[in-house]
Amino acid sequence: MAARKKPAAIKPKRLPHGLDKETFNIKEAAAIAGLPEKTVRNEIYVDLFRVDLDDKSEVSISARGVIYLRLFAQMPLYLAPRDRNALSRMLAEGWPGAEGWLRKGDMLSKGMVLIDVGAMEREAIDRMRIFARGRATMESDTGGPAGEMLFKDSQIRIRMVGALLAQGADPKKMKSAFPTLDADDIAFAGMFARVNRGPGSGTARRGRQKEFRYRPVPER
Repeated sequence: MAARKKPAAIKPKRLPHGLDKETFNIKEAAAIAGLPEKTVRNEIYVDLFRVDLDDKSEVSISARGVIYLRLFAQMPLYLAPRDRNALSRMLAEGWPGAEGWLRKGDMLSKGMVLIDVGAMEREAIDRMRIFARGRATMESDTGGPAGEMLFKDSQIRIRMVGALLAQGADPKKMKSAFPTLDADDIAFAGMFARVNRGPGSGTARRGRQKEFRYRPVPER
């Protein structure tokens, strides 16, 4: 039996905001995609999703790879491993089709299954834009605990804002509490807090939770 040929990759369009040049580690990709870190590692280790190694021999995930992971996180139906592998090749590597899947515009199809990925891709791109911008501009808190990061030109700890969001703070009301931050800053904090849970052990972190307790202000 003749071996099946790999489909010829179609050169994908450039991603906006310079994202073709951006890469993310596993924790960052998981936070942007909205997946548990363990799930991302599983997709990599069972070879459903291919990655590169950076100059420090650490896993490096491309922006297109993060688009696949965001799609996986929001997939409206369960897909078997071979189907996830096919979609990762199409979205992350530019294959025109695989395992019976085809893409036409924003639609992925296989038999009677149709998935509109356009909105998911645009959302993933926006989340990566926000994260890449925040990552590039944050500053180290030289006067605070090791590992704490601040928003640029401020004394506001990014992880603190992210912790407030995790406790249920309304992002829109957060802009009133932190008027120097914009919507992108607040969205970045929510993702960054998942990447960097702070210095010290779990016990130490639990001991500091009082600092981040969110209490909604009653409306008058």
